[in-house]
Amino acid sequence: MGVIQQAGLRYIAPDGLTAETMTYDLRREKWIPWRRRSGVVEWGDPTALVSQMAGPDSDPVTAIAAPRPDFNGALQEFLIGLLTVALQPLDEQAWRDGWVSPPSVADFRAALDALPGAFDLDGEGPRFLQDLTVSDFASIDAKGIDQLLIDSPGDQGIKFNKDLFVKRNRVNQLGRPAAAMALLTMQTYAPAGGQGHRTSMRGGGPLTTLVDPRSVSRGGQHASTEGLWYKLWANVETRDQWLERSLSDLPLNTAFPWLAPTRQSLKDRATTLMDGHPLQSYFGFPRRIRLEFSGAGNCDLSDMEDSHVVTSFRMVNYGVKYEGWNHPLSPHYRQKVNDTEWLPVHGQPSGVSWRDWLSLSFMANSAENLRRPAQVVSHFSSWRARSVGQKQFNIHVLGYDMDNMKARGWVDTVVPGYRIENPQVARDIYAAAYSLVEATSLAASALLGNIKDALFRISDAATGDLDQVKMELWASTEVEFYKRIEHIVSVTLEDSDGGGKLLSRINEGRVEFASVLEQHALAIFDRWCSPSGLDVDALRRRVKARYQLTSTVRGYSKLGKKLFSALQIPFPDSNSASRGAKSEKTGKATANKRGK
Repeated sequence: MGVIQQAGLRYIAPDGLTAETMTYDLRREKWIPWRRRSGVVEWGDPTALVSQMAGPDSDPVTAIAAPRPDFNGALQEFLIGLLTVALQPLDEQAWRDGWVSPPSVADFRAALDALPGAFDLDGEGPRFLQDLTVSDFASIDAKGIDQLLIDSPGDQGIKFNKDLFVKRNRVNQLGRPAAAMALLTMQTYAPAGGQGHRTSMRGGGPLTTLVDPRSVSRGGQHASTEGLWYKLWANVETRDQWLERSLSDLPLNTAFPWLAPTRQSLKDRATTLMDGHPLQSYFGFPRRIRLEFSGAGNCDLSDMEDSHVVTSFRMVNYGVKYEGWNHPLSPHYRQKVNDTEWLPVHGQPSGVSWRDWLSLSFMANSAENLRRPAQVVSHFSSWRARSVGQKQFNIHVLGYDMDNMKARGWVDTVVPGYRIENPQVARDIYAAAYSLVEATSLAASALLGNIKDALFRISDAATGDLDQVKMELWASTEVEFYKRIEHIVSVTLEDSDGGGKLLSRINEGRVEFASVLEQHALAIFDRWCSPSGLDVDALRRRVKARYQLTSTVRGYSKLGKKLFSALQIPFPDSNSASRGAKSEKTGKATANKRGK
């Protein structure tokens, strides 16, 4: 084994990477870069996940170290599906047995070998995530392999020379490991791609939320629970779960749709749960693609040598068009209360902030709720957290922010999750968090409006993208929000009923957060609207706008009363109002005096 330095990682070159067999079975080939606790990154097959987990010299796998973050995300989702379909824990007891005693390498390998032959990247038969009907591709022009990367410019971008920031021809050839990752990522997150080129099962650029129970203090539990196994296993469905989602009795091989001729979407024919195995959720197949292999070379992403590299691929349209699949790894929303269809949440330009926390981590237990967390999150919170003795866990949020065909960014963050078993306590905490979100939204609108009033004579004619002002308020209050939520939830972590302390802490948190909003809103206003160097008119606008903002965040104005109502805290008393009016006169007088 030789050691290779690449992108700041310490790779151990795998033995047998250049195996001459052209089937390249992803169950046995060393195509995944695993990072171990020691920091070493080595290429291995899927069974490396459960290797070196126990014993005095243990060095468990703690992460995937792919050369791109979207590859890391897609690989984690693939492995969750692979564990689900290969090990098939029957029920929650069987799932817990896997948590306490992960399978050995030999047992995991035997389970993988028992699966249908759906994992050959190349060869004459079915190919992993590739179309079976070779003849349909004969007249199709080949595309450079770089166009398999979601953020690469497409045909139109290249034709009209629009690849300003992300250039064409960054990648000319991929080794088989990186080619498998790129193919997997495209099929998992496929964006809009022109007529008949279908998006992923969850649409273009879906948001994924994975339970990660490892990073939270567990009061002295054995350090072996830091292994990546525990993160992936926390998200694995039991047989009871996926059968509950099933609407038909189809054989297991239909979980891998590329084993048969593609169910094409000509004339907009859709594929629903009636037409596919429920485990196809993890092996979505929207794009009709065939990779093209050539001789030996070095991979442009990993710099690893391979005996067969991929330089191009062919793609035809009208692949599988999925409809009505409620993916277990994604949060969902609906447009109206009476809508029966729940749609997967997608990444947004503003990323993920604490305003999204409720919809990503908390079930509202209300028929009027328009958002709900991913099944894996709600199930872990409701059942598995107690089973493994955890009161807190992390939620890993990841996915593309797409603008139709264009990748604007990659979302990758962590938010907290909690085990809250008492339904009334859950409702109280949900209402408390929602009130902070609503109040901050009102404060952000007031902040933006008053900054426009200060900077422009006619605020409606304001130029430039000032929405950044709102984002600044959300970002600056994030730590304070989670601090209040943790303080509130800590009561339930000590006592499942919360006792009499819960409502007291909720009320206390609301009052404190009013002061937080005042402090940060005024600080942001002052950064955007400095009084120095202003002429008379500009100074008057600035003083007036700041006073209006102060009145709002202190609960005096009409909007301020809405803000305090959202927080469910008392309005300021009349004496405070008098002092506020006096302050306004003082501010205006000062501005007039400077004008003279």
